Amino acid sequence: MESSKIRIIKNLVWLRSKFNFDFIFLKDSFSNEDIKRYYKKTKYLFYRLVGSKNGEMHIGISDDGICKKGVNYQDYHPKKISEILNNNSNINNVLELGCGQGANMAYLAKKHPKVKFQGIDLYPSLDKKNHNLNISLIKGDYHDLSMIEDNSIDMVYALETLCYSQNKNQIFKEVNRVLKPNGIFIIYDAYLNKNRKNLSEIEEIAAKLIESGYYLNEFEYIGNITKYIKDNNFQIVKEENMKNKIINHLKDYQDRIKKVSKLGPLFTFLCKIFPKEIIGNIVPVFFMFDTIEMDLSVYIYHILTKK
Repeated sequence: MESSKIRIIKNLVWLRSKFNFDFIFLKDSFSNEDIKRYYKKTKYLFYRLVGSKNGEMHIGISDDGICKKGVNYQDYHPKKISEILNNNSNINNVLELGCGQGANMAYLAKKHPKVKFQGIDLYPSLDKKNHNLNISLIKGDYHDLSMIEDNSIDMVYALETLCYSQNKNQIFKEVNRVLKPNGIFIIYDAYLNKNRKNLSEIEEIAAKLIESGYYLNEFEYIGNITKYIKDNNFQIVKEENMKNKIINHLKDYQDRIKKVSKLGPLFTFLCKIFPKEIIGNIVPVFFMFDTIEMDLSVYIYHILTKK
């Protein structure tokens, strides 16, 4: 059985033979404008086309690990939050960090009409069909929640968005401030499973493929997250490695890219005309299976409470 590192090298050579993605190695950092453009380009031409038509932009997850065609597994995250809301009738004010186009809040607001939902994002938006829901949008940086009073929020959640922060400790500090005592903080996100300085050369390349393709300034080490949680007075209620629940979905993404590449000249042509944000995005989507499978990266579900 070939090692995961050898498979990454083979996959890298194979994918590079299909289209040129060298440009993703050329930029060392991304501005807020870069990230805005990335989401604008990918949300309709990529995520809504091959993922969720409702606008969720998440890794597919299933509790049994099964990935069936035609099923929307990207709404797993708001479904799980909805279950928590069903079991906690005292939750009345909920804040989403990095709400994007508001798909998660729209799902939850329809299920929980008595709960007040707020979402903060650098460029928040909401489909017109959801404008009448119990949702309010805040245009701002989630590192600064000064517009929200101390001890006023019952639950905060962040779905695959903290990865874009270059100061996650500040986020944990701010969330702790706005949460009520015993308030809940829910996080779904991916992290490096090894300290960056300990990566081998091929592991560093794989990490860079994920980092640059997703427009991340730093693919952060999970050990740092554990420290931020402790330093900001949170208690871990649940910490789950979701590998077995996402691995088949990641393999499906990789297989779909391989299948589309069989279009040959048409695939090559599309790669030339599509925006670089979409072409670059294909790379981390393709390699996430390999990095998760070899435990170079991890996808963690956290439920935290404010002490």
